[in-house]
Amino acid sequence: MGNRMKPAIVLVDPLYGGNLGSVVRVMANFGLDDLRLVRPAPGIFEDPMLEPMARSQALHILRGARTFDHLAEALADIEISLGFTTRLGKRRRDGYDLKPAVEKLFEEDGQAATAAVFGSEDKGLSNADLEKCHWLVRIPTSDTLKSLNLSQAVMLFAYEMQTKRREGTASLRNGERKYATVTELESFYRHMEKVLERIGFFKEETPERMMNEVRRIYSRRLPDPRDISILRGILAKVEFTISDLEEELEGK
Repeated sequence: MGNRMKPAIVLVDPLYGGNLGSVVRVMANFGLDDLRLVRPAPGIFEDPMLEPMARSQALHILRGARTFDHLAEALADIEISLGFTTRLGKRRRDGYDLKPAVEKLFEEDGQAATAAVFGSEDKGLSNADLEKCHWLVRIPTSDTLKSLNLSQAVMLFAYEMQTKRREGTASLRNGERKYATVTELESFYRHMEKVLERIGFFKEETPERMMNEVRRIYSRRLPDPRDISILRGILAKVEFTISDLEEELEGK
């Protein structure tokens, strides 16, 4: 499990063995070893550039990497996920530049299981991928060429994390607090969407757009498992009341 001090690195749809090898080397440079790959390209592990770019000292990270079919599976045990993107816009609001994002991460209470999520070399992360991330993170670059090489982006994140660790400024105000995992949050969002659909809330709004706004609200607060339990209890009570009303109306 990734934690705030040693976050997991998650690569979604990585295409090239040379880039994967470079990411692995960067991880070794900065003491990271939790690599998770979502739908790696066919043949990427046979790419002749993979091992030379990784270097022998980093091959243990590659051998220990886990692969997943879906991003939600890769983030199942993660409490704070950072989705890296070069583009912010209507559906990609509330983003942070890299340095403030790392500072905010260290200000949060507890040793949260953390992951940094990076998209494919050609397309980056999709809106659907970013919805699985708590915060959107942008690395400020020139407008002339905004996108970075995959390993460069991972390196800048790893460097900022190491710099902050060495400052020794991590919050210890409530080290026992646990955050809801991505799995718990996704289950809650599905439950909420089901209830909102049932009461006709989406008549004026599309479910996708409105649920994206709901995700933004909860990503600011980072609820813990007890918060989620209470919220789902409220939703369950709403469902129970609706069922009672429906039965009452059918009996008339």
